[in-house]
Amino acid sequence: MSGATPGAMAGGYTIDHDPAAHLLTITSTGFWSVALTTRFAAELLAKGTTLRLRHGVFYTLVDLRAAPIQPAGVIDTLAAMMPRALQLTRAPIAAVAGSNLGKMQTERYLRAPNCRTFLDIDEARAWMLAVGLPK
Repeated sequence: MSGATPGAMAGGYTIDHDPAAHLLTITSTGFWSVALTTRFAAELLAKGTTLRLRHGVFYTLVDLRAAPIQPAGVIDTLAAMMPRALQLTRAPIAAVAGSNLGKMQTERYLRAPNCRTFLDIDEARAWMLAVGLPK
């Protein structure tokens, strides 16, 4: 998917589910537009609701390492979506940023007791497993 301006690194995402691992993986790349962010939010909320109903609680790993710092409108759109997204699972949600600045930006909208942002994907996975799935 692409919503970037011409000449910029086009933005996109994937949303994958591994039922055996109880894991939803979101991978973000490039620069996002508000339109792309709105499509992402709708898809994530729909898939997350379906997963919760079919499979119960699930971990969420958000890989942002290939996503640069996003425009303010994109972050505002993500922040507006988060209260609904956070209702989908009480399990750990770990984001992995590609830089300290990216980590700070992610922490602006990903704020809840079950959320943490990391710079290392192995640390993120270890944290999720250490916390475990809620009963």
